Order: sequence, then C-alpha cells, then structure tokens
Amino acid sequence: MDYLISRKHYLLLFLVIALYFLNLGTNQVFAPNESFYADAALNMLKTGNYLIPIYNDHIRLAKPPLLYWLIALSFKIFGVSSFSLRLPSALAGTFCVLFTYLFGENIAKNLGLYGAIATGMALEFVSNTRYASPEVLFCFFISSSIYFLYFYLKSQKIYYLVASTILSSLAMLTKGPVGVLIVGFVDFWYIVFENPNLLKDYKLYMAFVIALFIGGLWYIEVLNSPYKELLIHKFYIENIKRINGLESDPWYFYIKDTIVSFAPFSIILYLFFLNLKDLKTIKLASVWLFSLFIVFSLIKMKIPTYLMPAYPAMGFIVGINAIAKKYFRYMFWILFCIGLLVYYALIVFVLPSIEPYRPYKEMGYVIRLYKNNKPVYYEGYFIHQLPFYADTTIKKFAKNLKPGILITETPCKKPLWEGYVYTDSESRFLVFLKDIYKFEKGDIKDSKFKKFYICNYKGPNKTGP
Repeated sequence: MDYLISRKHYLLLFLVIALYFLNLGTNQVFAPNESFYADAALNMLKTGNYLIPIYNDHIRLAKPPLLYWLIALSFKIFGVSSFSLRLPSALAGTFCVLFTYLFGENIAKNLGLYGAIATGMALEFVSNTRYASPEVLFCFFISSSIYFLYFYLKSQKIYYLVASTILSSLAMLTKGPVGVLIVGFVDFWYIVFENPNLLKDYKLYMAFVIALFIGGLWYIEVLNSPYKELLIHKFYIENIKRINGLESDPWYFYIKDTIVSFAPFSIILYLFFLNLKDLKTIKLASVWLFSLFIVFSLIKMKIPTYLMPAYPAMGFIVGINAIAKKYFRYMFWILFCIGLLVYYALIVFVLPSIEPYRPYKEMGYVIRLYKNNKPVYYEGYFIHQLPFYADTTIKKFAKNLKPGILITETPCKKPLWEGYVYTDSESRFLVFLKDIYKFEKGDIKDSKFKKFYICNYKGPNKTGP
C-alpha cells in the first residue's frame, strides 16, 4: 500500500482535524453525560478502583469502562481539566479520519480524501470529538476493524484479522457487545454479496468468538463482584430493552435526522441515486451503510449517534459521487469551505461567549473552600457538574440531616455564593443560545435560568438554610 500523502491532502486533513482541538478546553464540563465521565474517571484516579465507574457515589454500569480508563489516563498525564477530559474523543476522531483516508486511498485515488473530510466534518461527528462521550471512539474502533477485516478478506494475511479482532473487542469495551456484532454483521453481508465462498473460512468465526471473549472480560469480572445483579439489569436495559421497549420513534427517523447530523455533506449523500453504477467502486461502503441503516431503523428507540458507526461509509459514498461527477465535486468544495467557516466561527467566537452563563467551576471552588469535611446537599434541581468541580459527593437534602453545605433555590441569610444556573439540557445548543438571549433581555422566567444559593446549613434545629 502506498501511504504517501500529498502536501495538499495534509493541509486539508489538518484543517478538519484542527476543529477537534482548537479551544478544546475553553468550555467547562457539559451536563449531564460529560459530567458522568469526568467525575467517574476522577474517582478512579483517587480510589484506584478501575473496575466499577462511580459518579457522585452512584454505580454506573450502563456502558463498559474503556472511555473512563482513557480519560483517567489523560487526567494522570495532562492534569485534571476539561481539555484532558475531551482529549481521548478528539484523538479518536483524528485516528478515525486518518484511517478512513488511508483506507479510501487504497481503493481509489482521492476517495480517501473525500471520504475522510465528509466523515470528519459531519456535524454529529465534530460535536462528539469535542465532548467526552463514547460515540467517536466507538466509530473509530468499528470502522478500523471493518477496514482491517476487508484487507484480510482480500489478502488472507492473518495479521489483518488479528488487528480487526482486537479493534472490535475494544469497540465492545466501549459500548457493549454491539461493537462486535456490528463488525460481524457488516462483513457477513459484504461476503455474501462479494464472495460467498469466504463464509467457509473458519478463522472468521474464531475471530468473532475471540473478540467477544476479550471484550467480555470486564463483564466477567463484574459478574464475580457484588454488583452482579445491577450489571445484569443494566445490560438488559442497554442492550435488549432499547430494541423494543424504552421509546418508539418512526421508522424514517434516520432518513430525516441524517440531513442535519451528517451536514454539510448530507445533500451529496442523498443524491447517490444519480450515480448508482459507480457505487460498485467500493461495494463495502454500500453494504456497510444500508445494512446498518435498515437495522437501526427497525429498532424502536432511535438516537442520532446510533448511526455514527456508518459515517465513514457515508463519507465514501459522498466521495464516489464527487469523483464521478464534476458538479458533485464543485458542490463538495463549496460545502467544505462554508462548513469550515461556520465551524471555526462557532469554536472561536460562540463557544467562549457562553461561559459567563456557566458558573460551575466557580460554584465548585466555593464548596471546596467552605466544606471543611462537612457533607454537601442539594435541594431541588441537581447540577450535574458540581460533584466533579467540588470534588465531593453531593447528597439529596432531607430533614434531620447534620450541618453542611446546601445548594438550593431558596434564599438564605449570608449565602456563600449566589447566581443564575441554566436548568435545561445544554446539549440542545440552539435552545441554550436562545435561552441565553432571553436571559440577557431580562426574560428570566422564560429562559430556564434559575437563581441558586450556596448556603451554610446549620442543622435540623435551626430554621431555614
């Protein structure tokens, strides 16, 4: 394989990858999911317990712990900060883009470039590289495992199969058995359409079992711990009940959602039918995308990030269109320029501007300053970032508790801190910006900002906080 990348390709890929790192540590931890990973990883460092993730004294077994481990390692090397919290996701995005580039260039000239840019600039992908969540890490392990398995099927060289097996087991350690199942499912259908005789290769089935075993080692350890029943319950909720039980979204959810989630290149993706004959250039991408699209559309509970493991396949289909048709090529580079300008404007100007409305680090500092080994309570709305920034467990307030620090919406005499906190999901970013605008205009009641107080709670025999 020729892995020589031209200077032009280097520059274009750099412009995309820079989106993941520029001002990465500017924003404080977001709620709620990022808060879970931040506090649980910090607890791992403090306690040395890397088996069971614990957030605010609550056991978290919904997902395997690989991302927690990587964040804890990042904290240890670079110090505890929002930058080091997000660094594993940013690096996973970088490797995903580079692997996609290298794989695509091996198939057809410039296919890797178009595919890597389309994947790496997808709105959902960029957002998650700048956020501590398992989605981009999962996408990297899935896609790279599929790439190596493809090379094994073409060359029969065993080291490609070994690499694919290891990567799919890491996908399982990121989000559960679905990591191994996705790789097996995509490659099964690819073999069926490409060369059914390869289904006789017993090494493929051995690799599948080995990947499940390696990825299942954490599950085995937890099943031998006091948290066995909790793990079984969480496993059922996360891996079985989501298929048919938790929520029900329409079958066309991903058809509609991909328009936004894969922007700015979703328009070129959806015009694939104008170029059907050229999709044979990389049959793997077509099988990869449509098999996952169909399966996830049949599952009742649908979340935009579920389809992210198919983003590289979408990127290749965009690339095939751009290579084959000049008007697609012009459209691609226009969307590339517009997308970069919008992303960099958001990162450089918009993201820093929201921090004055997010006082979590300041609140955490006040709690640490006055805590003096006293318990910390919350009343009413729970601010998810505070266990991380206060570096303590925050318990729900109830009567007859001993004196401590109380975070409340009820005014108190001589508060240690007072200020406004946003009480809705910050991940709905446009809604958040709209509420900031309302807050600035004085429409506080309708903006979902509420005033909070940090108080010295003097105990049950005193009236009020």
